[in-house]
Amino acid sequence: MAFRGPEPWVSASLLRQRLKAEEKTLDLEFEVLSVGFNEAGRYALRLSAENPLQVGSGAGVQLQVNDGDPFPACSAITDVIEQQEPGQSLTLTRSKFIFTLPKGFCKNDGQHDAQLHVEALRLDEPLGRAAQRVGEAIFPIYPRPDQPRMNPKAQDHEDLYRYCGNLALLRASTDPTARHCGSLAYSVAFHVHRGPQPPVSDSPPRAGQPELMSPEEPLIASQSTEPEIGHLSPSKKETIMVTLHGATNLPACKDGSEPWPYVVVKSTSEEKNNQSSKAVTSVTSEPTRAPIWGDTVNVEIQAEDAGQEDVILKVVDNRKKQELLSYKIPIKYLRVFHPYHFELVKPTESGKADEATAKTQLYATVVRKSSFIPRYIGCNHMALEIFLRGVNEPLANNPNPIVVIARVVPNYKEFKVSQANRDLASVGLPITPLSFPIPSMMNFDVPRVSQNGCPQLSKPGGPPEQPLWNQSFLFQGRDGATSFSEDTALVLEYYSSTSMKGSQPWTLNQPLGISVLPLKSRLYQKMLTGKGLDGLHVERLPIMDTSLKTINDEAPTVALSFQLLSSERPENFLTPNNSKALPTLDPKILDKKLRTIQESWSKDTVSSTMDLSTSTPREAEEEPLVPEMSHDTEMNNYRRAMQKMAEDILSLRRQASILEGENRILRSRLAQQEEEEGQGKASEAQNTVSMKQKLLLSELDMKKLRDRVQHLQNELIRKNDREKELLLLYQAQQPQAALLKQYQGKLQKMKALEETVRHQEKVIEKMERVLEDRLQDRSKPPPLNRQQGKPYTGFPMLSASGLPLGSMGENLPVELYSVLLAENAKLRTELDKNRHQQAPIILQQQALPDLLSGTSDKFNLLAKLEHAQSRILSLESQLEDSARRWGREKQDLATRLQEQEKGFRHPSNSIIIEQPSALTHSMDLKQPSELEPLLPSSDSKLNKPLSPQKETANSQQT
Repeated sequence: MAFRGPEPWVSASLLRQRLKAEEKTLDLEFEVLSVGFNEAGRYALRLSAENPLQVGSGAGVQLQVNDGDPFPACSAITDVIEQQEPGQSLTLTRSKFIFTLPKGFCKNDGQHDAQLHVEALRLDEPLGRAAQRVGEAIFPIYPRPDQPRMNPKAQDHEDLYRYCGNLALLRASTDPTARHCGSLAYSVAFHVHRGPQPPVSDSPPRAGQPELMSPEEPLIASQSTEPEIGHLSPSKKETIMVTLHGATNLPACKDGSEPWPYVVVKSTSEEKNNQSSKAVTSVTSEPTRAPIWGDTVNVEIQAEDAGQEDVILKVVDNRKKQELLSYKIPIKYLRVFHPYHFELVKPTESGKADEATAKTQLYATVVRKSSFIPRYIGCNHMALEIFLRGVNEPLANNPNPIVVIARVVPNYKEFKVSQANRDLASVGLPITPLSFPIPSMMNFDVPRVSQNGCPQLSKPGGPPEQPLWNQSFLFQGRDGATSFSEDTALVLEYYSSTSMKGSQPWTLNQPLGISVLPLKSRLYQKMLTGKGLDGLHVERLPIMDTSLKTINDEAPTVALSFQLLSSERPENFLTPNNSKALPTLDPKILDKKLRTIQESWSKDTVSSTMDLSTSTPREAEEEPLVPEMSHDTEMNNYRRAMQKMAEDILSLRRQASILEGENRILRSRLAQQEEEEGQGKASEAQNTVSMKQKLLLSELDMKKLRDRVQHLQNELIRKNDREKELLLLYQAQQPQAALLKQYQGKLQKMKALEETVRHQEKVIEKMERVLEDRLQDRSKPPPLNRQQGKPYTGFPMLSASGLPLGSMGENLPVELYSVLLAENAKLRTELDKNRHQQAPIILQQQALPDLLSGTSDKFNLLAKLEHAQSRILSLESQLEDSARRWGREKQDLATRLQEQEKGFRHPSNSIIIEQPSALTHSMDLKQPSELEPLLPSSDSKLNKPLSPQKETANSQQT
């Protein structure tokens, strides 16, 4: 079960913590408190720190088991336990595992789910049989689930999380009913990497010894002086790399106590200037006279001073800061890049150098590194680099770490013969005894080509369950490492690290196994055909002649890579990362063509080789300093080199013939391919024409679509403009609507005036009826008394025709009554006419358009509206004048009627004087009213007649 990330609900603080986790080296402390299984048997647990989403995620992981030293590994196996009673909890000896995770191993980006994979392995009898995986469990390291929560604010000295829990070992079976095979209790802690604490010194350093470092300094220096992959020293400098393996028979301190030793390495210039050196090994865990260090330190000197400088090795007691031993090796005698395995022998003060008990021996490997690889005549390549990675599968029966001795032998057949004869130079790691004072510089001499090669020792590989080295070896072309032939081979010998302990640490026992990689010419060709680096990667090189077995009861294999270096200053050496990018050697080719070396030589060659291999060391032992013997050996080496050159020439000729045949085949294939290309050109031309037509059609369609889009855009612009015009028109109609509302109010007022006029008409009608009644009464004959006396003067007398009579009884003028009747009739007709004209005027208002078609029409209507408004005002004034005049006339009529009723008579001349005005008024009433049609708001005002003078004035204003 993996916990993905990042999540959308993760806070900003946790995201910042995630970035910090990516940039830090972290430690996972996982301790198995107890474990129990549901079935009886022999079990073991395998713990692996991995990232299932990343390939090769275990690179760079360091592992520490219990209180041991850390070593590069990502997987470890516990000790074997025997479950006798099912369900019983058992404890383990190898129970605490500290995984040091490199930077970038833990990320919360969904691609790095760091987890601890726990596998339960069942080991059936007999021992060494294939192990069966019966259960597994997954512990998420980072990112974590919610329970228990991490401490995102933890400092470097605090834990991100620490707790105890239980893990169920789920049964690894296809049976759906299977549940789990057991469980384990654990304690886990996750925090930032913390380096080991240095031991505390019992006594302070002495004065007068500035070159000796305190106990804390040796430990720190040993941690910072791990061997690097690069083999070259800085420019204009040389580096002396010294690996201190151990010592025997160290002298006691001056007070007779056991020494607590460590080694300081420095140059003579540093010694002369009393400078402290950083090349210091670690201090042993306890006082001893036979220490084991296994530390590598480096000393840098100027290249121009290499002829005068010496490297000094001092063995110092930690408590007393007392110098126990001192060795001085001239740097000028050391051959560049050649590993010297020295046994530094120094007699004691008694001077008995021949007695074994009186010798103090210091075992060290010294390599002089330059800033460039020297070029030798006859060598096309500078060196061959071998990168040994580790064992591929976990081992079932290996209790200790393993060291490897690597060598490139020019003739594997002769090397096998030397091993069969138990030659010391071909078995184990040959050492060079070096007595002090140094008797002769011949002790540093190195032959041009050695049949045993130049063996190099690796560091101990751990863990024992699956050793991992990640170490690079450099073999020069001078030693024959770059001359690929039918007999050249890379030989790897595996030894247990316990065989280097004791009083004789260099007396290696029988090897645990051997691996052989023949460096044949076809392998050389395959290396040069690759891209990038001239190298190959061997995924599974078998370990032969071994009793080691994997947990699957198979022979173990190792992974390695190698490349040829053609430059004096190579830029890229092999590393765990770039070695994976090399072309992988096909295992089938390795099994069929490269694993074994053909035994095609004659018996005479074998016998002569055996005689040569047996006699040469004997003569070298008898007369080691005789130059004639070394000359003969050099001649023999030249003869073998010439023989190899002849074989190489023959093989090159065979390869040339093979290449010629391949070239012929390739030429025929090329010609055939050209013919096929010529035939395919016609079809390609047709396809090109069809594609062009399709392209043209698509362009036309595209053009039409563009035009359509342009048209739609123009339509949209026009619609937008029309919308703006309508909005402006609507805004312009708002004040007109208000004005229309005002006119409607005035129309209502006019209607009220009409009602008043109608009411007045009714009053006039009543008055007319009263007048008619009175006239009828007057038309009756007067009583007798009246006829005889004076006439009645209240009202004029009426004649038979209904007309009033004068004072003398005569008839009054007919014109007066006719004028009154005509005026009354005229008023009635005009009122009726106004009532009939009101409806069509309203229809004319309804027939007006709602929207104006243009600006010119709007202006015309506005002009007409103004004209109508002025017309309405003039008509209103005329209506008011007419109403006043009608009111006065009615009042005059009413007054006359009352006078007549009371008997008052006006003189006749007064009536005659008023007749012209009445006639004039009658003429005004008879004059027709010629008015233009007006707006609906002013229709009620046109119902009244106008006087000629005012009508003429209004026409002039218009």
